Amino acid sequence: MPSDPLLTVRALSKTYARRRWWGGTQTGTLALHDVSFTIEPGHTLAIVGPSGSGKSTLARCLAGFEKPTSGEILFTGRPLEIQLIFQQPAASLNPRFTAAQIVEEPLLIQRRGTPDTRLQLAARSLQQVGLPASALHKRCHEFSGGERQRLALARALVLEPRLIIFDESLTGVDVDLQARIMALLGDLQSRLGLAYILVLHDLTVALDFASEIAVMERGAIVEHDAAAQILASPRHPLTRELLSAARALSL
Repeated sequence: MPSDPLLTVRALSKTYARRRWWGGTQTGTLALHDVSFTIEPGHTLAIVGPSGSGKSTLARCLAGFEKPTSGEILFTGRPLEIQLIFQQPAASLNPRFTAAQIVEEPLLIQRRGTPDTRLQLAARSLQQVGLPASALHKRCHEFSGGERQRLALARALVLEPRLIIFDESLTGVDVDLQARIMALLGDLQSRLGLAYILVLHDLTVALDFASEIAVMERGAIVEHDAAAQILASPRHPLTRELLSAARALSL
């Protein structure tokens, strides 16, 4: 029996209004137009498309960083069960903070727990991403690039989300590190039942990891299907273009 969707997005639109220098507003940029989809618990949806297609705006709306102009986002659970990891997550970590301070910060912002329980949760999150609890008191700059990627993921996991959105988080990462991170995400998904939304411009990663792929162009989803179906029979010209580019890179 199929499960209920974890996330349902219905007719989501976002317009950035421009202000006249003498006051008032006028119609501005339409960043999202009538976007609808669902994602099931434990599944991975990749959202792909060229720069400016609306992918990051969609991610920010889903995570609550942007307010859509119209439409609705329905989530079956606590409001804080969605976490967003931005592009170059390791670079966004405060180098002067210890691992404990970095991972505990979301708990502090939400005023959850005591100092002792927050430290315990931080240690558990580190262990979930393959870092030892003994690393809690190391400063961020002491970690390698790959370890900082894991640290950013541990920070997202500490609030026990059911859905994590990765907004171009693997952009600029070398192939070996990317493979290790994707293997870790697969392991976490199996153990914790997490759902993922991967915002990408590269269809290659999407085909390797996602169960479903949605292709965006000019703020709208132009094709959405199972990854295997996209690979076998792409329908939209943009999907065929992205698939052709992915095949060329793999040669």
